[in-house]
Amino acid sequence: MKKKVGGILLSSFLLSSSFSGAAFAEGNSLQQFKNLNNGNVKIVGEDRQGTPAFVAGKLSTKRSEASSDNAKKFLEQHKDFFNMKAPGKNLTEVKVEKEEGKTHVRLQQTKDGIPVDRNQINVHYNENNEITSVNGNYNPAVDELKIDTTPAVSKAAALSAAKKAVDAPEQVDFEASELVIFPHENQFYLAYRVNLEFYNEEQGNWYAYIDAQTGKVIDKYNAMTGLGFFSDVVDFNAADNGQKSTQGPTPIAIEKASSLKPAGGTGLGTTGVLKNLSTSHGNLPGSGEGSSFYLADSTISGMNGIFTYNMKNTGNQMWLYSNNDASWKDVLYSGDSSSWETVGQGPAVDAHSNSKIVYDYFKNNHGRNSLDDKGMAINSRVHYGKAYNNAFWSNGIAMMTYGDGDGKQFIPLASLDVTAHEMVHGITHYNGGLRYRFETGAVNEAYSDTFAAIVDDANWEIGEDIMGSAWLEGGRTALRSNENPGKFKVGAVYFPYSVDGEGRYPMHMDEYYDLPANLDNGGVHINCTILQYSAYLVAEKYDMGRKVVADTWYRAYDYLHYDASFAEFREAILQSATDLYGEGSKEYNAFLQAFDDIGLYEGWSLEDLRASRK
Repeated sequence: MKKKVGGILLSSFLLSSSFSGAAFAEGNSLQQFKNLNNGNVKIVGEDRQGTPAFVAGKLSTKRSEASSDNAKKFLEQHKDFFNMKAPGKNLTEVKVEKEEGKTHVRLQQTKDGIPVDRNQINVHYNENNEITSVNGNYNPAVDELKIDTTPAVSKAAALSAAKKAVDAPEQVDFEASELVIFPHENQFYLAYRVNLEFYNEEQGNWYAYIDAQTGKVIDKYNAMTGLGFFSDVVDFNAADNGQKSTQGPTPIAIEKASSLKPAGGTGLGTTGVLKNLSTSHGNLPGSGEGSSFYLADSTISGMNGIFTYNMKNTGNQMWLYSNNDASWKDVLYSGDSSSWETVGQGPAVDAHSNSKIVYDYFKNNHGRNSLDDKGMAINSRVHYGKAYNNAFWSNGIAMMTYGDGDGKQFIPLASLDVTAHEMVHGITHYNGGLRYRFETGAVNEAYSDTFAAIVDDANWEIGEDIMGSAWLEGGRTALRSNENPGKFKVGAVYFPYSVDGEGRYPMHMDEYYDLPANLDNGGVHINCTILQYSAYLVAEKYDMGRKVVADTWYRAYDYLHYDASFAEFREAILQSATDLYGEGSKEYNAFLQAFDDIGLYEGWSLEDLRASRK
């Protein structure tokens, strides 16, 4: 692994070497960058395939506009430095975001107009429209690739093959497919990337890559987010732990909620805490019923509302009600009173109340208007399955889902930190996503766990309010700990992959679990604790507090991309700290020292770790 230099990790340095077998910018580009920065240019990942992982400094003079076109012109001008053949032609705009005078441009690598899966480049401008950093993935081998980009297999055939490969039902809840160039095991394929979401005994958010020439499955993985490696299978015949979902008045579909009027209310959460609620009341014209109350909040200015739905301990039926215009995902949770205190209503009270708390946190602290930052509705469903020991976010249908637990492992799972965890998965998704596998998936989970402990700031534990009787009796008081990851053990199946065989959650890169793809998607719920521990250290050991961590991590979204590694996460955090507080500030140094503490040094790679363990 890469080591510290002279006891201190150098944060800025000069490079004039080579990478990917190409001459590394000994000419005009590097000299131009040096001239603009008094010789100091930060370059990370110069020895990997493709472009450097991160280049930072003043990289250009003022552009006429901070735009994707000017970003591509800059990369075209310096294409030899970035090891790109024709960036002006082969990069397309994904998004342009402006905040506090800065502009972040995300570009997608393409081949003959077809996106290259995983490969995106970020170009960042300062308030003077000067380019200050470039990071991401770009594979120069694709530029020289000879590949037939006309598919021989139809999209419908690829979709059918994907459903068969992941045992999906014929009718799924969400499906999407896109033709991509897919780099896989040192080969390149023209492939359909098929995304399927379904919710039955084997719920899943599957990505399957189908060879567009042969129809064969190249790769597949389940990106269903959740709390961890524990019971991920719904037992629809299990006991319901006494959680009785109240039928209430006739269900009301979401499209009819506009006829309702705002109403205040109160409710008892799962643990007996009284909570204030923003709800709605009214009746359906012609129903013959009196006024009913619904967990629907349409009072928040500039966003589309917060809605909570009742799954009634089912999950494997598309239609739960006799009125076929109301499916399981658009029936509001209803009651006959503004006081939500009936047995079984606690999970709905929690989900509805906590969704508003998380929304308010991100709006007030980060200026973010809902999960997509465009005011989308926040939708939650409770009483999923029977004795279901998990909660999850769904990309396709844009909804949080909470099980009731079996009482032994978990009680109902809509606690504040779990709600924050799942909603942050949504925020990550709408910020461009982090692939839910290996290092990148662990970064994804680390974001959810870290912000869960920031929103629910009672402690640095995750899941302390959802633990069931058996686990509490056995001494397990939370699911994971950001403060002391080794306090708890992972699942027994992962013990052989731990460095000491004891199966403790890791808190240092030397303890990284090198898992295969079929176990926890390569360790997404396990290796995340290393990064979360660094956040705790910054906030507590180095006394920066939760706000510094939150502001820096949130800003770092701009510097990440779909396939970001741990090393790239490190640079994203340090660059964000530089933006906010300045390089060499006490805040910056706290993050730098915390990364040293967890062994995440500049240029860390899993390949180096594997070599050191041989």
